[in-house]
Amino acid sequence: MERLEGLQFARALAVLMVLTGHVIAEAEHYFAIDLPGDAIPWTRGVDLFFVISGFIVIRSADKWRAGAGAFLARRFLRIAPLYYLFTTLMVLALLTAPGAIKETDLSPGQILGSYLFFPTERYDGRIAPVLSPGWTLNYEMAFYAALSACMTLKRPVLAVSGLFAFLALLGALSGSEGPLPSVTPDQVKTIWVFATNPICLEFVFGMALARLWHVRRGNAPLALALGLVGLILLIALDGTPLPRFIAAGLPAAMIVAAVTLAAPRMHWPLQWIGDASFAIYLSHRFTLRALTLVLLPLLPAAPWSASLFCAVAIILAAGIGWIVFTLLERPVAQALNTAPPRAAVVRH
Repeated sequence: MERLEGLQFARALAVLMVLTGHVIAEAEHYFAIDLPGDAIPWTRGVDLFFVISGFIVIRSADKWRAGAGAFLARRFLRIAPLYYLFTTLMVLALLTAPGAIKETDLSPGQILGSYLFFPTERYDGRIAPVLSPGWTLNYEMAFYAALSACMTLKRPVLAVSGLFAFLALLGALSGSEGPLPSVTPDQVKTIWVFATNPICLEFVFGMALARLWHVRRGNAPLALALGLVGLILLIALDGTPLPRFIAAGLPAAMIVAAVTLAAPRMHWPLQWIGDASFAIYLSHRFTLRALTLVLLPLLPAAPWSASLFCAVAIILAAGIGWIVFTLLERPVAQALNTAPPRAAVVRH
């Protein structure tokens, strides 16, 4: 399968958005100031990732011939090794130096749920694993599991799309608690909230884009229009009462459509950021925390210090993520024989 440079661009954009959002949040917290960039919904980069995942699953449909089990195993082996590594590092950090980490509450159930990609509720009410960015991977694995379960059907994509739409409708009609009685165990309620989250429809957007994608690169006017409208809507709809899959998912789909149509030329910084996007995503929290412990005490309480911290943090987190990708993620993927050739679309 040919490599779509536009998807690499979208990956780079997505991970840089998430990274920038977390860096700005850290800087504003420690310097107690408002930075200009905080008006942009940077963390909506994860919505781009979800759309990309749906797109790639359809573009790589030739790999479905091996069967549902092989498909799910392949996706698991692409995600789990690096995720397990950083989850283990987070567990060790929480157990040995809880004061150095914001998330200080840890339970055996949460640890087990983290390794099983099973939704668990944290002390702060969030449904997320020990490694907080891993909440997106819980949805990724749920998507892959649902798709593999439907592969024996005549139209698996339509079946998965219908399933996610039905669950989202159930959640919308019944509220956050659902039709569950008050005596229902908390874990069951957590599963209900997780399963009926309409954010799963963003995978459907990606699959729909891949089905509709037939215009090759070079359609610059259409791509530019889609990209600009998508970016404007992503910012304008943030904070509105619209559901996230509409306020962020639809603009994300427009952006992914734009970059796959335009196939922008990739220069080396964006190229390796796109390649290392998964490693950057999983490792950046560790880099940021180390910087807050080492760099912040050396900086005066001034606005320029916050800007300097942000610049250093983004560059360092991206660089460390690339090192993790080069030394760990790529060799492990090749050893497990899950990495496609260099010319193919990879990850997420």
